[in-house]
Amino acid sequence: MAGASFEYDEVGNTFYYVLVSFYAIILFPATYYCFPDTTKTEPEHVINEHECQCGGCDRKRRAKAANKPWRRTKRMITIGVLVIAWLIFAIIVKKTTEIEVTHKDYDPYLILGLDQGADEKAIKKAWRDLSKIHHPDRGGNAEYFDKIAKAHQALTDKEARENWEKYGNPDGPQATTFGIALPKWLVSKEYGLWVLAFYGLIFMVLMPVAVGMWWYNSIKYSVDKVLLDTTKMYYYFINRTPRMEIGRMIAILSGSFEFSKQYNKDVIERESDDFEVPKLMKLLSGVNDKGKEQPLSQPYALKARVLIHAYLSRLPLESFENALDQDQEYIITRMLRLVEEMLTCSQNLLAYQHGAKIAIETFDNLLRLQPMFVQALWQKNSPLLQLPHITEYNLQHLRKKRIFSCHDLAVMDGEHRRAVLRSLSAEEYRDVMVVLSMMPRLQIETKTVVEGEDDKHELTAGCVVTLKVTLRRSRLIDPQVAGLADQHKAYEEVDDEEGGEGAEEPENAEEVEVKKAKKPWEKKKPKQKKKKGNSGGKKPIVKKPVVPIASPSSESPKKAVEEVKESDSDGGSDDDSAGSESDSDKEQKSGGENGADSDSEWEDDVQQKKIFQESKSVETHTVHAPFYPAEKFEWWWVTVFYVDKKEKTRQLLSAPQIVKTLVDEQTIDIRFAAPPVKGIYTYNLAVKSDSYVDAEYSVDFKIDVAEAKYVEIRHDDYVDEDDEDAGEVSSEDDYTEGSDSDDE
Repeated sequence: MAGASFEYDEVGNTFYYVLVSFYAIILFPATYYCFPDTTKTEPEHVINEHECQCGGCDRKRRAKAANKPWRRTKRMITIGVLVIAWLIFAIIVKKTTEIEVTHKDYDPYLILGLDQGADEKAIKKAWRDLSKIHHPDRGGNAEYFDKIAKAHQALTDKEARENWEKYGNPDGPQATTFGIALPKWLVSKEYGLWVLAFYGLIFMVLMPVAVGMWWYNSIKYSVDKVLLDTTKMYYYFINRTPRMEIGRMIAILSGSFEFSKQYNKDVIERESDDFEVPKLMKLLSGVNDKGKEQPLSQPYALKARVLIHAYLSRLPLESFENALDQDQEYIITRMLRLVEEMLTCSQNLLAYQHGAKIAIETFDNLLRLQPMFVQALWQKNSPLLQLPHITEYNLQHLRKKRIFSCHDLAVMDGEHRRAVLRSLSAEEYRDVMVVLSMMPRLQIETKTVVEGEDDKHELTAGCVVTLKVTLRRSRLIDPQVAGLADQHKAYEEVDDEEGGEGAEEPENAEEVEVKKAKKPWEKKKPKQKKKKGNSGGKKPIVKKPVVPIASPSSESPKKAVEEVKESDSDGGSDDDSAGSESDSDKEQKSGGENGADSDSEWEDDVQQKKIFQESKSVETHTVHAPFYPAEKFEWWWVTVFYVDKKEKTRQLLSAPQIVKTLVDEQTIDIRFAAPPVKGIYTYNLAVKSDSYVDAEYSVDFKIDVAEAKYVEIRHDDYVDEDDEDAGEVSSEDDYTEGSDSDDE
């Protein structure tokens, strides 16, 4: 029986085939992913009239442009490395193609110098002639003579010829030889020890060290890239202070271990902090350094708190080589992520403790923190300071004209608005209009359904309610109305490229009642009762699906309250936005005709959501944030509260859900359990921007919960096989016992 043998590559020919294969597996994908995309190259920085030209925006654009030389250098280095890699690949391929084939099949005709298919006479003649020349007794080569003899035998002997034709060798099957595509010197005595040491270094030293370092660093962070020790600290302080004010939150955020040199090696501790930070602290009134709570009283926490207060106060920093500016930028760019982590901790504590401790005000303040950090404003500051070139001097005149928010300024007539801002130059006024046209205005629609049910609009006690929230975004003021005709044209071109999503008006437009909520600074004014019909800059009836432009009749983006009422059994209301339906609709649905349509619609909704999630990008609308160090896009927080009007309290019904893909229109689903008792319940939907301090919306809606339907459970009559066997045994026992008694 033939065996097997292994041979290393003597000259290294087969090694090139393996090398070129693995090299190509790495080179081709690396070229595809690493080659710079020339279509995405940004043009040189020029002044764009469609952008805000304020000092903060200009600094951010210059900082972004300063990175372009490095980007070009990086692109050239990448191209150079890829070119060198392809040259090496070409050299290896050329070397591989020049390899000579050393293996040849055994051919006895070739050894005897005959043509294929020569007759036996010619074979014997060639054998005699070659034997005379190469016989060892006549001074010939013994090895070559053995080949001649073996070739003669293979062509004349019947058994040898059969072996040659079948196995390619006159001696029959030979041992199978496997070639290893590695040079033979790897296993030689001279280099074998060095090769073994190299393998030991790679697999027993470097690889375990690399995995250990990666594991040690990864276990310190949560999924959201926040230190676990920071998360534990948040849990401790939130549980200790369930009702937390914004000042307390800032103190806790400043104590995050991301700003400690002990936990984060990127943090730089400078000797100049010992005199620069106390000097800056004297200019701030809200920073207290006498606390003893750990780690909030640590030097790194105090420094972070001082820099946060200086940022929110828009206080310029003075330090050697702008060291404090660099530290402040490092801290502020991580604030949004830390606020989200604190919000997650509050949600978890509320869920685990069944809402017994964490106050709703804590969630409200956490959601207000993010726009504060984006716009560099305190909660007490006027939202108008989000606009460029607006100072306290302008605020005095704006307050006299009862202009307290960006919405109030946007709905003004163009001439009156320019008169109020007459202290601004034409370029500065244009910047204000550009920013107002960047700001958002939302229209919100709500609808409650029970997914997967034929009568999906009928809400019963204990069912899972799906609240479908449709958010439609438009600009706070239309560029054409603001006098930015060229910018309006540019916006239309962008909308055409995006497909004009959300531009068409639905046919059956529903009407909802929208009320503008009082702002804190407006509550000091004398209260005056106003009827629905009077003119006061507000109109109670607006079309929901219409995408509005800035006009006095548009609702305020600060807070809009939508009262959506169910249609009762008396038929007194036609509003079906809360999910109720008329009796005729119920009869049609109860007939079972639309059951299949309902299921197909639900499947279509699921499919659309999958397509939506795959296609949308989180880069939505750019936020005007001249003080925020990084680029920011508009995101929205959506929360549902249960409102108890008798107790005048709110209860968090669903965790705040963030919407990162709203461009023109988007529908999201929020699920919660219906109350266990039938009745009419009031809920509140809160939508807040994470980027603008006055972009908050509140929508009240009601649901009519009916009694849960009794479902009759049908039990089919069947007998289990085990029960049948048990029954047969028992019957046999009874029969046997009865027989015994009869015998007795």
